[in-house]
Amino acid sequence: MKQSLLGGDFLLERLYIGENPKIHQEWGELLELTGLTTDPPYTSVFGIYENEVLVATGARDDNRLKCVAIHPEHQKGTLFNELLSGLITEAHEQGIDRLFLYTKPGSVEAFSHLGFRVLATTPDGVAFMERGTPNLFDYLDQLQESNRAYEAQHGKVGGPVESIVMNANPFTLGHRALIENALSRAKRLHLFILTEDASLIPTEVRERLVREGTADLPGIIYHPTDSYIISRASFPSYFLKKEKEGTKTQATLDAILYRDAIAPALGITNRTVGDEPFDLVTSIYNESLQEQFRGSITLSLMPRVSTPEGTVISASRVRAALMEGDMKTFRLLVPDSTYRFFSSSEGKKLIRSWRA
Repeated sequence: MKQSLLGGDFLLERLYIGENPKIHQEWGELLELTGLTTDPPYTSVFGIYENEVLVATGARDDNRLKCVAIHPEHQKGTLFNELLSGLITEAHEQGIDRLFLYTKPGSVEAFSHLGFRVLATTPDGVAFMERGTPNLFDYLDQLQESNRAYEAQHGKVGGPVESIVMNANPFTLGHRALIENALSRAKRLHLFILTEDASLIPTEVRERLVREGTADLPGIIYHPTDSYIISRASFPSYFLKKEKEGTKTQATLDAILYRDAIAPALGITNRTVGDEPFDLVTSIYNESLQEQFRGSITLSLMPRVSTPEGTVISASRVRAALMEGDMKTFRLLVPDSTYRFFSSSEGKKLIRSWRA
């Protein structure tokens, strides 16, 4: 479908790579020629043709741009700007005004000219960039405002400041143990709950269960993660759970952004994580935190906890019990508040939706 003329012999088109094998092959060959690989999923894919030859392409997955490739013979011209302008315009038309991307060192300046700003850079030069609003500065202001409001009500404390990032899909006794472990080392805990609605349990429910399950514990300040901590933008491998080369890079960028921007904004000195020996992506993530936090943030790794009967507590095991209708096992793995929710009509309706 033709979308906009760029002038001369160039034409920007939406590419339906899943429907046309010929287009898919041309697209893959251009990516390979420029040293890129495919990176599904895609919300939309665009290409620029010159005399029916694909010479530029770029894709979008929600608010993340990817697979931006320009044929080597055209990299000195205006195609890059034309392509990115098309991608940005299409995203804006879909109501998306904030975009993220990863890029190699040689492309940082080109993206910067189009309004993208570097959020974090790995030691080997891969950059995580952002364009639009609300931006990282707005998010940091939000975190600091929440911190000030909490301190105005409860007072300031000295000593270490702990932090945890969790999905809590749903909140289990394992999550509760992780929080208690962190609070054993500090009187203040910044608890980040994944914002992205990419789990079986909606964000609003996950946050509610975390708050209810920790209401008796003092010193906790709850925060959203937005797009800056383990989001599809900053760390898509966490959600895709694929063994791929980019996982280490994504984990490193996420760790650096946390170390250099988020932790300083809140005075965070410590972070506690749970051991995940059977999850490759989480293991790589924990390793990256250890590497990037060295000398700046103390990282504590807590072993997985089990019930008195010896059942390892994990969110995946809890979800399996719910799917199987095994409420006896489920009851052993979760706090009272989580059990009450999934015993309610609202919780039962949610379980039925999983089975549909």
